[in-house]
Amino acid sequence: AAGTLYTYPENWRAFKALIAAQYSGAQVRVLSAPPHFHFGQTNRTPEFLRKFPAGKVPAFEGDDGFCVFESNAIAYYVSNEELRGSTPEAAAQVVQWVSFADSDIVPPASTWVFPTLGIMHHNKQATENAKEEVRRILGLLDAHLKTRTFLVGERVTLADITSCLHPVVLYKQVLEPSFRR
Repeated sequence: AAGTLYTYPENWRAFKALIAAQYSGAQVRVLSAPPHFHFGQTNRTPEFLRKFPAGKVPAFEGDDGFCVFESNAIAYYVSNEELRGSTPEAAAQVVQWVSFADSDIVPPASTWVFPTLGIMHHNKQATENAKEEVRRILGLLDAHLKTRTFLVGERVTLADITSCLHPVVLYKQVLEPSFRR
């Protein structure tokens, strides 16, 4: 797959597609800054909305005109079979871990991190609950990886890419060394 990825600078969701493209050899150009892309403006234009009705980024337009939005769908599209899971069972497990990352890692991570970035108001009880949930989730991932190198199979898959990217904001913003033990 070759095409253009529309996003804003340092969008961790876009990194999934970019990493998948690197592993797969897909040629992806990134438009993330003016004059080619201005987040909040370009993605609200009629032309952009015709291609991507939700107006969300990241969004990908293939050189062949194929358009897709949502970071996991884009990462899947630019991936090769090895990243997607080369058997039906492996593919199902890849989807399982990608879904787990979105549904189990992102919500508590957002609850904990967003107040530190000024995106949400701080709620002490919600933050404490999020910390405990993050601890549980990271423990679950750690336990799964104690006996294997990768989440699925013997090679990097979208499961690994997604599950390692989602906690990055935690490590950058709030996880102190004492929490990591």
